Amino acid sequence: MAIGSFLKFKDTSLQSELNLAEEAARAAGKVLKQNFLTDAGITKAAGKDLKTQADLTAEKIILDILSASPHPRVSEEADAPPELPAKGPCWIVDPLDGTMNFARGFPLSCVSIALWTDGKPTLGVILDLNGDHLYRGVVGQGAEVDGKPLQVSAIAEVGQSVMATGFPTGRSYDSENLAKFISCVKQFKKIRMIGSAALSLTYVASGVWEIYHEENVFLWDVAAGLALVEAAGGEIAFSPLASNGTFTVTASNGRVTL
Repeated sequence: MAIGSFLKFKDTSLQSELNLAEEAARAAGKVLKQNFLTDAGITKAAGKDLKTQADLTAEKIILDILSASPHPRVSEEADAPPELPAKGPCWIVDPLDGTMNFARGFPLSCVSIALWTDGKPTLGVILDLNGDHLYRGVVGQGAEVDGKPLQVSAIAEVGQSVMATGFPTGRSYDSENLAKFISCVKQFKKIRMIGSAALSLTYVASGVWEIYHEENVFLWDVAAGLALVEAAGGEIAFSPLASNGTFTVTASNGRVTL
């Protein structure tokens, strides 16, 4: 696919950043598929979280490539809450979203790289490791997958809509929170939980699903996907980041609301 086959750039500097993110995603994806498909190299499995050598290796590859850019970088494997600068651009990296899926051989995982500016999405790149599909988008300039344009769904009726969500590692499971969750999701035709927030958002951007909503999700899990949804004509909303780097996120086709 020729780079920039669909997207039309008003800002050529963003084209350079998008190409750099694509290069990093493809390089990390290549190593993940070549070296870790049969053994992700689990390093930590306590509680609800999972850490692997695959994540760490992919992160190093991505950060090395992104070092060609002057922007600061935030990554999941840093083991520290993300600190976004109030002004200016910042890379946000999830080297392997859907780690549990990847480690168990369930074919839903991806590499996710975003650039945010002034605390808001600017561009996103997501490489689907199993279909080898590359999603790219720049807010205000469009989104594509493998060179084909993306557009959010036109469905407006909640009862005919599909909602994607998840139970992140930091979620509360007390009865009050679960009751609120059930009250929210029961109005939709179907609910999907696939174990990858980033890929869930690609499906909203592609018009496959209408809305994604998740509480207490980490910034790096959704940073690129939020950019894709907005670039594909959708709407996004998110709460301020908590001290641990989580927030509540909604991304939709702009017609379906909670």
